[in-house]
Amino acid sequence: MNQTVLGILQEFDLDTYRPIVPRSLNLGNALPPRAGNLVKVVTGMRRSGKSYRLFQEMDALLEAGVPAEAICYFNFEDDRISPATPQTGDAVLEAFRYLAQQAGANLDGIYLFFDELQEMEQWGSWLRRIVDTTKATIYISGSSSKMLSTEISTEFRGRAIDFELLPFSFRERLTMTPDGAELLKGPHFSPRLGARMQAMFDEYLTRGGFPAAQGLPTSQAIALLQSYVQHVVTRDVVERHDIARPRVAAALARRLMGLNGKQISLRKIENDLRSAGIATGRAYLADLLAFFEEAHLVFQVKEFSLSLSEKSTTRPKIYAVDPGIALASSRAGACERGQRLEDAVYLELRRRHPSMRDGGISMLHTKQHGYEIDFVVGDALEQEAFRLIQVTESMEDEKTAQRELRALWEALDETGLEEGLLLVGSGHETIYENNGRRIVQASAWKWLLDDSETGM
Repeated sequence: MNQTVLGILQEFDLDTYRPIVPRSLNLGNALPPRAGNLVKVVTGMRRSGKSYRLFQEMDALLEAGVPAEAICYFNFEDDRISPATPQTGDAVLEAFRYLAQQAGANLDGIYLFFDELQEMEQWGSWLRRIVDTTKATIYISGSSSKMLSTEISTEFRGRAIDFELLPFSFRERLTMTPDGAELLKGPHFSPRLGARMQAMFDEYLTRGGFPAAQGLPTSQAIALLQSYVQHVVTRDVVERHDIARPRVAAALARRLMGLNGKQISLRKIENDLRSAGIATGRAYLADLLAFFEEAHLVFQVKEFSLSLSEKSTTRPKIYAVDPGIALASSRAGACERGQRLEDAVYLELRRRHPSMRDGGISMLHTKQHGYEIDFVVGDALEQEAFRLIQVTESMEDEKTAQRELRALWEALDETGLEEGLLLVGSGHETIYENNGRRIVQASAWKWLLDDSETGM
């Protein structure tokens, strides 16, 4: 028996991690243990809380009466078992069954929780064998979306389902503090409480939602978030994909953080890096961008289209996984509040619409004048009405107000939709009406706290 693995299993104590902050990501009801079960996979960027989401599920099983001896948790990122191999995985199950036997447990089905399983060599084929031969309910976590898009789909052919976990939403962040939790219970639309909510929202846009960054002094939070980006560059991009020019990867990551909420041009980034003495090419940058997406550091939003064959030439917009990490990792002044506000809205849309196909959240430029709409949300397959959402810091400036409204009016005319949503970082709420159509202007923080399905 592998004594190192046995020792790691004996060390684990769920009580050490309590109280477990509940996350809003719903993994559905736990499946009864059986061979050939559907595997539930929690993906997300490193340090976004995937392990604690697994702990939350384990806690729920214990409360439902599942004996602790039937639950196995193992983190394959533990350096004591590096490099992890299929033999390591077999040793985990052997040691787990040994400990259960020592405890006198008679197990008729087990619950397996494997953290960062992608660290195991040939993990896909190993897990497929375990799924086929073990009466179990299985949860795994990983820091790469590629686990589902290519690797796991090849091994499982529809027998796994992905759940994306993002850093804390604004609502989740509020529930972490007694003051914020109390505000959520009360009439937070009153002027006095509204001002407090606005202040907490401003803090959220600055610090973001990574769990460990909460409560730290600002300088320490910035350093921590910067280290997260460096870790993604090193572990999830350079080492995982054997990148020969790590300097290019690090420079691109910094540039993407500064471009949060903006359209990107790989040609311009290439020229800028060359001017800084960093030789690269657009194809190389495109590969790196795809790797950063796999690691959940950034996301691309492309032009809206109902055509499967139509290929847009519009440059995509880039959004960071968290407004705080974007601010901490970009140059001073390179990531203004309006960009982080737009980022927070985009991330909330991802949370509210996890099952949409590619393009379910897109941007739009009107045909007549090329006005930009920040988000078009909807999926024809799910028979969900498309919605237009515009985001702006404030409508106090007359030119800004005219720009945002004319874009929405023109987009409503061209799409035939009757209503658009205008989210403002600060300012009053109102409704604009014109020729049977209307634009609802709402506070961004109130919209973020709306826990209804659509938020409209």
